[in-house]
Amino acid sequence: MRIFATIIFAVVFVSSALPQGKKVLTAEDIWKMKRIGSFVINPSKTEAVFSVTTSDASKNESESDLYLLDLKTHDYRKFTSSKGGESSPVWSPDGKKIAFVAKREGDERGQIYLISRDGGEAVRLTEMPLGATSIKWFPDGKKIAFAANTYPEAQGNLDTLKKLIKNKKENKVTAKVTEDRYYRYWDSWLTDGFVTHLYSVEVSNGKVTDLTPANEAILSAGGSGADFDISPDGEQIVLSMNVTPKPYFKELNFDLFLLKTDGSGKMENITSNNLAGDGSGRFSPCGKFVFYLKTLDVNKLAENNKLSRFELSLRKDTILTAKIDLSIGEFEFDTKEGNIYFTADYKGRTGIFKIDADGRELKTVFAEGTNSGVDPDSSIIYFLNQNNSTPQRIVSFDQTSKKLTKLVDLNEEFVSTFQFGKFEEYYFRGADKDSVQVFLLYPPNFDITKKYPLIHLIHGGPHGAFSDDFHYRWNSQVFAGMGYMVAMVNFHGSTGFGEKFAESIVGAHGDKPYTDIMNANEFLFDKFDFIDENKVGAAGGSYGGYLVNYISGQTNKFSALVSHAGVYNYYGQFASDMTHFRELAYGGAPWYNQEQVQKYSPSSYASKMITPMLVIHGEKDYRVVVTQGLELYGVLKGKGVPARLVYFPDENHWVMQAQNSIFWYKEVKDWFDRFLKL
Repeated sequence: MRIFATIIFAVVFVSSALPQGKKVLTAEDIWKMKRIGSFVINPSKTEAVFSVTTSDASKNESESDLYLLDLKTHDYRKFTSSKGGESSPVWSPDGKKIAFVAKREGDERGQIYLISRDGGEAVRLTEMPLGATSIKWFPDGKKIAFAANTYPEAQGNLDTLKKLIKNKKENKVTAKVTEDRYYRYWDSWLTDGFVTHLYSVEVSNGKVTDLTPANEAILSAGGSGADFDISPDGEQIVLSMNVTPKPYFKELNFDLFLLKTDGSGKMENITSNNLAGDGSGRFSPCGKFVFYLKTLDVNKLAENNKLSRFELSLRKDTILTAKIDLSIGEFEFDTKEGNIYFTADYKGRTGIFKIDADGRELKTVFAEGTNSGVDPDSSIIYFLNQNNSTPQRIVSFDQTSKKLTKLVDLNEEFVSTFQFGKFEEYYFRGADKDSVQVFLLYPPNFDITKKYPLIHLIHGGPHGAFSDDFHYRWNSQVFAGMGYMVAMVNFHGSTGFGEKFAESIVGAHGDKPYTDIMNANEFLFDKFDFIDENKVGAAGGSYGGYLVNYISGQTNKFSALVSHAGVYNYYGQFASDMTHFRELAYGGAPWYNQEQVQKYSPSSYASKMITPMLVIHGEKDYRVVVTQGLELYGVLKGKGVPARLVYFPDENHWVMQAQNSIFWYKEVKDWFDRFLKL
């Protein structure tokens, strides 16, 4: 079958030999790389502070330190050095101090530390019994706002809180008890009675004030941290907070509140008219507006985030990006030019865009690779950038000259020792004859005279996308280095191709994406003689694991499959940490529209599953519960289908520990080699 294609860029290969001295990237190499995290520029735009994490894979240990970068000379140096983690740095308004969160010697949990920009020893500012997160300076530089967990019965008294923690720790009863529909998140239980409050701490003496003394509402889905901003005059905080009452029969709904900073706890809901989500509130530099992200339709799962502007004096709300078919991610103000910069998924990248303060004059600023942490300074913007063969680095981009300048690349020398596979982009006709994107990656030692097996990597979400990025958990270059052609299809449901495309699979998760994967196969086989169509595998995690499971019951054209944390039985997912949206996603629930639910549940097609499958799952995975993997494995073994189970008792939805990650890559490689290379 001939399928139309658009090639974006391509290269011709002849030799299979690696350049002299070059190596192929492995899972072990990934853990030798330094990972840049938080990146924050000082108020005068002359320096930046950023965090760097280094790992000792042999010990399953990592450390994070802070570095200082001179934005003019591009010189940088290590600024702090301490065992453990140092993260979330923020500059004081005068640029003379840096506050950050660290867990140092004697700390049971992360606390706020202060250090002079000129150096010296960091001083601990807080001693919160349950730690401190989400730190922000007040504009006058005299206080820092932060979030911390507490028990309501402590009534703001930290000594009482310490006693309550001690008593609960010594209690021999280990039962978790709830009557809520929402009672777990990711890998944690939410039944211990904690609530999150906002506090302020005085820099001069460490005095702590509870800014939300009566709050028992959820400030973040994960049960810790908060999404807030402080007004330029320091008198108000805009805070995102859930308004869905217990026992949370309906999904969580976050509204924006204006909170007084005097400790009274007085607040006003300014987005109560919107039944969908509101968050990421930011005061404008002039203090007259709150800009924030919102969705409007509670019956959509992949609706674009819209940037909205709330005028405080008139209580008037204006959506600025209603006509822009992009889902807004981060956004930042340019105080010199009056523009707003934002990031958004865009055709397999995370691009940087800008609009004026009224939402007009949309311009694409930079759309190569994956970008975050944008901080503009007139024509120059600073941000974090990565791509398929380049780990995250700090760069600047001159909008006038269109020049990208590398400021910090901690892995440049190490990365130069590797030969990476070539990365190409194509479009083919998928479901509904829509244009669908596929990234194609070649083995580093590609030889056009040979035949190569093909592996599909299938992304999760499903409302996410494969991006041109350097992914540590599912690194496509590592898969290519195993000797495979690697295909990454941004199938229907993926973000970055318009809201309609992303929403098109709701209620039918297996339909269009399956067609897209199968059409991608036909396109690749038709176009490339060096791909062996008799040796094709697929691996996916989360939704990607679901689609692998669904594929297993629909076709026998794959030789090997890998399902990581994949949904097997839709009914079983009502044990997940988040169940509300599944009624929309599945088109029903165990108590209604059962036929529709079962139509796209892989378990409905167990009788047709014959493809060898590696099943991987973590015990602490509350998003796709571990019984999904165990049930799938049990069915395959009961049928006599070749299957292997890799179970991690101490991992969640992701495999995060170094040794487990390296082992994961080995198991996946061995499985594919067993069925695709013999």
